[in-house]
Amino acid sequence: MPVALSSPADRHAQITPRDFLDLPLTPITTVSFIKEVVERARDGTRTRISYLNAMGVNMAADDADYRRCLQSTDILYADGQAIVWASRWLGQAVPERVNAGDFLPDLFRACRREGVRVFLLGSKRETVEQAASAFRATCGVEIVGTRDGFFNAHESPWVVAEINAARPDLLIIGMGVPRQERWLWAHWEQLEVPVAWCVGATFDYYAAEFPRAPVWMRRAGLEWLFRLALEPRRLWRRYLIGNPRFVWRVLRRRGVGR
Repeated sequence: MPVALSSPADRHAQITPRDFLDLPLTPITTVSFIKEVVERARDGTRTRISYLNAMGVNMAADDADYRRCLQSTDILYADGQAIVWASRWLGQAVPERVNAGDFLPDLFRACRREGVRVFLLGSKRETVEQAASAFRATCGVEIVGTRDGFFNAHESPWVVAEINAARPDLLIIGMGVPRQERWLWAHWEQLEVPVAWCVGATFDYYAAEFPRAPVWMRRAGLEWLFRLALEPRRLWRRYLIGNPRFVWRVLRRRGVGR
């Protein structure tokens, strides 16, 4: 997926977020997302990026700190197909689902072309190193450092120092919701990196720790069912209780049943 990038003089058009259940959802396509991330990292534009799915909506409703993290993000994109459908139903449509598992190699190829340096933070040490090796081999991206996500709050200053010493242009954080967002927001002022992007379990998929759903299931919005079948004991509450809660929130905002 080659992406044409523009010069600093041409770019930085304002992306106006849509109000989606009191969260600032960014209307963006995958191609535009890659372009924005790489250009902002290349140009040194300070940017925090996160994603939204049905679970995130439920969690933001219950967790004020996490909600504030999402409300102050610079780009908050629709990671789940349910978000895309609900945004259209509420009259705040976003164009498509943007999921890192589908396009990260394309983004890294664009990083290579533009000289964007990357740091990977999160997952187990073996997992993140394996993912980094795969990205270097297949995409030629310059990954200047990796760090597992298993550290405590007292170790965070050393983690920040390690990242800053590597001088990346793009920090990708895969520590799971809401820990990754809370950690980023707590340390954003200390981090000397233009762009930081929270990606959840993406490293695990690219390190072949977990299989992904078939493409047809992803397009049909059924990836959650595939994941539930793989890990029913861990995920049943998230999906069997969480999905109806999300639908209820959307219906309530739409005014159905009032």
